[in-house]
Amino acid sequence: MNHSSSRELKRSQSDLGILMGKSARTAVLVIASLWVLAPLLLMVIASFKSVPEFFMNPFGLPEEWKFSNYSRAWTDANLSLTLPNTIIVTTIAVLISTILSSMIAYGLSRKKKKYAMGLYILFVSGLLVPVQAIILPLFVMLKAVGLFGTLLALIFPYIAMGLPLGVLVLTPIASALPRELVQAARMDGASEWQIYWRIVLPLMKPGLISVSILNGVWMWNEFFIPLILAFKPEVQTMPVGIVSFIGSYSTEWGLVFSSVIVSTLPVVIAYLFMTRQFQSGLTAGAVKG
Repeated sequence: MNHSSSRELKRSQSDLGILMGKSARTAVLVIASLWVLAPLLLMVIASFKSVPEFFMNPFGLPEEWKFSNYSRAWTDANLSLTLPNTIIVTTIAVLISTILSSMIAYGLSRKKKKYAMGLYILFVSGLLVPVQAIILPLFVMLKAVGLFGTLLALIFPYIAMGLPLGVLVLTPIASALPRELVQAARMDGASEWQIYWRIVLPLMKPGLISVSILNGVWMWNEFFIPLILAFKPEVQTMPVGIVSFIGSYSTEWGLVFSSVIVSTLPVVIAYLFMTRQFQSGLTAGAVKG
């Protein structure tokens, strides 16, 4: 009887420990979510305020919801031009860099390890190079070939700078692909291009989506390169256009926040639609077998 009571007591303590552990994890997740969402909520509220009201009541609801901030942001920040520019640059750069990264990753996964590792490290080391260190030679090179001040002056650097992350994520995924499929396709007479396009690329889809999202977010929000290389108003992107509201003596904070929200929405919507693929892509190459 005592032995049975002791087991029941241990089981109750174990269940209590599990419940407390779940409660602690839930509390941490709730706090972390509030930590992230609270500034976003304040930014949305501030986007409907005038400048005086923003300083007099920064955390409260606006007395008058100024929806005109969004229409002014569309015209004054030239979002009608900078938004299409950002979409064009980001879409083309992400698409090309992702495809090239998958080709490189597939090639490295099929090479001998002693050769592939050196090339892999060489590509991935590009993540350690700050853009400030290459902006001057990039400026000179683009000026020499006549691309300076065009959208191509943004697309080509973005493609090159998107390769290291793509190779880092996709090479383990390519290495985990079953070699039997490739060998069977080769025995059936498929060319290397057919093997890559019809077999390898579909199997790497989750990783491709992850790379596209990771590269797309920083390309969409990148400020320094467009500021230096896209000096013409007709080729500027949204981050550069938003800065036009920030002055030395006064800043139109309502317009700044409304512009930021407009520029953020496409990225958030894309992520919400591809959350599952993004998560599976990050773990696709974690276990090889």
